[in-house]
Amino acid sequence: MMETLEDFVSKLNERAFLPGLQREFVWDEEQIAMLFDSFIRGYPVGQVTLWDVDSAEDNFTTYEFIRKYIDGDGRVPRRVRDRDARRYNKRVAVEDIICDYLVIDGQQRLNSAYVGLCGSLFTYSGGSAGSRADERFWSEKVLCINLLGSPEYRDADGLRLAGDYEFEFRATDSLDPESEIGYERTLTSDSDVHRLWFPVHEFVTENGAERETSTVDHEVEQQIENLELSATGPQRRALHRVAQRVVTKFRQNVLGYELPSTTVKYSSQEVHTIFSRINLAGESPQPYQYTQSLLATYCPYTEEDAFHPREKLKSHIETLSDRHPDFETEITRQFLTRCLVYLINEDLLQTSVEAFSKDEEVKDMRNKWIAPDDMGNPHGRFETAIDRGFQTVGNVGLTPKSMPSILLVALLAKFYYENPDAEVNEANERAAFRFVAKSQLLNALTGSQARSMAQSLSDLRPEDGFETFPGDQLLDDMDLHLTAEHVDKAVENARYDNGASEGDTFTHKGVAAILALLDEGHADLDIERLSVDHIYPQACADDIPTVGPDSGGVKIHRIGNLQLLDAAENRRKGNTLPEEWLSGLGEAEADHYRTVNRYPEGITLTLENYQEFVERREVAMKEALKEKYAVSAVEP
Repeated sequence: MMETLEDFVSKLNERAFLPGLQREFVWDEEQIAMLFDSFIRGYPVGQVTLWDVDSAEDNFTTYEFIRKYIDGDGRVPRRVRDRDARRYNKRVAVEDIICDYLVIDGQQRLNSAYVGLCGSLFTYSGGSAGSRADERFWSEKVLCINLLGSPEYRDADGLRLAGDYEFEFRATDSLDPESEIGYERTLTSDSDVHRLWFPVHEFVTENGAERETSTVDHEVEQQIENLELSATGPQRRALHRVAQRVVTKFRQNVLGYELPSTTVKYSSQEVHTIFSRINLAGESPQPYQYTQSLLATYCPYTEEDAFHPREKLKSHIETLSDRHPDFETEITRQFLTRCLVYLINEDLLQTSVEAFSKDEEVKDMRNKWIAPDDMGNPHGRFETAIDRGFQTVGNVGLTPKSMPSILLVALLAKFYYENPDAEVNEANERAAFRFVAKSQLLNALTGSQARSMAQSLSDLRPEDGFETFPGDQLLDDMDLHLTAEHVDKAVENARYDNGASEGDTFTHKGVAAILALLDEGHADLDIERLSVDHIYPQACADDIPTVGPDSGGVKIHRIGNLQLLDAAENRRKGNTLPEEWLSGLGEAEADHYRTVNRYPEGITLTLENYQEFVERREVAMKEALKEKYAVSAVEP
């Protein structure tokens, strides 16, 4: 069966919907623009498979296609949410709609066409320095076609043009101060290139049907007439011809694109099998997406405590991102799904999730997920466990930059889930800190290692549960032990990242690892108040003599010049030189800092002695770490 793109789009959310087993929409603006480029050039884009629900039982979930799509994970400002933008497909009750078909293959293409022709994209542009909750860093974009871009016209009577079809998402003025839609002149080395960006939604009505040809043609003519450029009469008439040619091609090749489709009439279980084979034989969904699809076909139909997995994931992400903004980019659907499958001693491997059974693994995941917290809130135990995991690493100053992997938080989440009486306290913070340090030096916490450790958390658990995170036991169980080579490499490569944002305690994984394992230096301090200090302040770097012309300058950020201090003491020290700082302390306190931080003996801490101090201190660090942790130091 062949129907035009216009036919398909006009039926979306009217007669055609999505089943729960479909994964969420994931295409970005470049992929959507490329799809429309394929349409206008007549390239094949694949077949659409429709499920005729007249042949199905009533136990299937129905979701809408997304019209206004929020690209990416993390927090969303209220002004964006108020525009009915969404990241996840909205569930609709079967009894409230007239549903003829559910799309079981072709969702990404059809939803992309729907967003391009009828909707918009909301994108975040603030980077790591901005806040995703701040609407100033957000834009609403609509898909536009360059009306002056055609492979048939390189210029318009001397006015240089793009010379090819162009589709691009452009910002509107709904959130940005100015719109990017309309005329654009790009300066080049030899001449200017003229473009006219026209929203493609102007070609269709609200529901995707083509608008009256005369109406659109008149709007295009008016835009050409009103172009603010110096053009002769012949040039402006040439621009009219180019624009009209592009408009005609869009109608014929995009709206009229014949999309091949097939319709199947099977039971719900058979359609589930078809979906699996289609997706696993072709471009497979990622394992976490497949797992969510399995949950979406099961959880809404349980006899008790029915819920909708994608909506619950959205709620978890928003809550956890608000509580732990430093980890916002890590709190994703994939991360939360991994935490969930860890609870059933599985992982997000393609071979694993393909073998999941709704009657076994999916049911087990559902029951683990819905377990209440101490207050009786459904799903509370799962969310609380993850929250405690982020609290634990955040309290000791760790961030995604200074952790070997976010998988550490997933392991901590499983620990807190299986041991609900365990608290986020000094003991667990220190245990996590040491585990991070050792894992970093060992280059551990790969996906397979974390998967095995998640299993070990259950296998090693005593009958009355753990009170403290068993990081050392997990590493021992994996037969992972530090060697002298691990220590040497870590000390030689660790550097403080001076470009980190203010407030970061550790700015490099190696710095966190080494200073954490030199634990005598901060064993008597509140671990939540630790702060990395430059022994010789950064401000004095220009005053330190260089060793020679080939030394590469003073390396003020190397590990030999870093120590852990109580944050209040670090602030008091400020830019004071080390000898002056120590002389201002009591004798016992000064000796304590010298000893626990491995200051080499016999060196006066002057600027001239900087190089000797850091080199000898790094040797002392290596010796201390090897003596305490390296396998060769403890083996007979």
